[in-house]
Amino acid sequence: MIFHIAICSPDGALRSRLEHQCMEFFARREDACIVEQLQSPEALLQQDAAGLRYELYLIELAAVARPEGLTAAAELRRRGVRAPLAFLAHTTAYAYEAFRVDAMQYLHIPFRPEQLTTLLDRATEPEYGPVIPVATAMGLRALPFADIEYLECTHHVVHYHLASGEDVASLSLRVPFSEVAKPLLADARFLQPHRSYVVNL
Repeated sequence: MIFHIAICSPDGALRSRLEHQCMEFFARREDACIVEQLQSPEALLQQDAAGLRYELYLIELAAVARPEGLTAAAELRRRGVRAPLAFLAHTTAYAYEAFRVDAMQYLHIPFRPEQLTTLLDRATEPEYGPVIPVATAMGLRALPFADIEYLECTHHVVHYHLASGEDVASLSLRVPFSEVAKPLLADARFLQPHRSYVVNL
C-alpha cells in the first residue's frame, strides 16, 4: 500500500524536514510513501474539495488567536475525513481545541525525530487503517477496510458498498478484479464467495 501524507505549513524548511523524516520512516519499513507539501490550510481544503484524501494530515498551527489550521481540520472532519490528524505548534495553547477535532497527536515545535517516528508508528497502526485507495470520477478516495461491507464488480467497475450506505464506484478497471481484491483478501476479515464479489465477514 502507498501511504499518502499531507504536510500543511507555510514554513518550507519545516515541510522539507517532515517530508525527509517521513520518507526515511517508510523506507525502513520497505513501504511506499507519497508526501504532498501544502503551504496553507486553504490549499489543503482545496485538495479535499478536488477529491484528494490522505492517510495522515500533518498541520502546523500558526501562533495567532484562531489558527486557520484548526478551522481547516474541523472542516475536514465535517466533510467526513476520518484519517488521523496531527498538529505541530510553537505553543501548547491550542492543544485542547486540537483534540476536540480528534487529533491523534500534538507536537510542540521544536520536536525530536523520535517523536515524529512515534507519531508515524501510531498512524500506521490498524486502528487508523488499513485503507484501500480507489480511483473514482471525483478523484482518489482512501476507503478504510473497516468501512467496507462488500465489493461488487460489474461491467469493469468495482462498487464499494460501505457500512454508511454509500456506494463508491471506481473508474473502469484496467486490471483484473482479482488484482483489485488482493489487498483485501490478504486481510482475514475478507472472503471472496464469487469471482465478482468480496465480502467483509
